[in-house]
Order: sequence, then structure tokens, then C-alpha cells
Amino acid sequence: MKDERIQSTINRFAARGFNIWFWLLLVSICYRLLILKQHPRDYWDIFAILLIGTFYVSIANASKGILAVFTKRALLAFCIGLIIWIVMLNFIVGNIHSVGEAVESLIGSIVGMGLLIGMGYFLHRRWKRKAGIEDEE
Repeated sequence: MKDERIQSTINRFAARGFNIWFWLLLVSICYRLLILKQHPRDYWDIFAILLIGTFYVSIANASKGILAVFTKRALLAFCIGLIIWIVMLNFIVGNIHSVGEAVESLIGSIVGMGLLIGMGYFLHRRWKRKAGIEDEE
């Protein structure tokens, strides 16, 4: 049986390793997209790996109540910033040529972010009910 301090240290290093992996993969994708001007078909596998890893960590955190440490304002600010970043990245890459395409990109980003927030909220509520923090309605 492992000591709790040893397990805590292992978890901390694993979290730091994931954080480094996440940011390097994100920088790699942005480099391929913006500097090398590669089409996303050329690196879809790297993007899929990034999404799968991030999706797993997000779902695991939401199902264990980690979202409770974030305020609603902080989550909303993060989501708005991410939506703006997605639209600006599409503009920089050259995928947006008109106002209509910008609106399409904005609406698609908002719908996608809404689905993710809804799923996170559902998992968080489920965790609260399991933990006995919130009564079922």
C-alpha cells in the first residue's frame, strides 16, 4: 500500500505532465495551421488525440465535482474567450471571407460550447446528488 504523500506526488507529476502535453500539442496544431499553412486533413490525427485527451479529463473532472471550484462568472468568461479565439483563428487562417461566414462560425461555436457546458452541468449535478450535497427535485 502506498503512502498518501507518495500518491499525491505521483498525481501532481501526472497532472503537470498532462498540462505540458496539452499545451505543446496545442502549440503544434497552431504552428501547423498558422505558420506552415497546412490543411487540417494533414494533422487530423494530432487534433483527435488532443480532443480525446482533453475530453476525458473534462468529463472525469465534471463527474467528480471539480467544476465546483470555478465560479459561474469564470466559466462564462472562459467560454466567451474561447469562442472569440475560435472565430479569430478561423479569420486568420482564411476560412472566413464574409460577414455571413463569421456569423456561421460564431453560431457554431456558441452551439458547441453550449452543448459542452450543458453536459458539464449535468455531470456536476449528478455528482452533487451522489455526494448528498443537493437533493433531487
